[in-house]
Amino acid sequence: MENAMSPTFLTSLELADRWRVSPRTIEDWRRRRRPPHPVRIGRRVLYRLADVEALERAELARLSCATMAEFVGTVPGATGSQS
Repeated sequence: MENAMSPTFLTSLELADRWRVSPRTIEDWRRRRRPPHPVRIGRRVLYRLADVEALERAELARLSCATMAEFVGTVPGATGSQS
């Protein structure tokens, strides 16, 4: 039987697997209070899936904007903010 909380929360190990990082990296980020911020339910440390997905979307948007800015800067005649 699947845990009823699994669609809503991720464990540290599940988050590490999702982001392909070491579980120790997730622990280190938690100690440094980097997002995503965990929720404690009893003794369990969990991460809200909605928070994780929001961070993923924000990072994707940030990377997309940076990539587009680099691209515009390399295309002759393209308008961009070059000094």
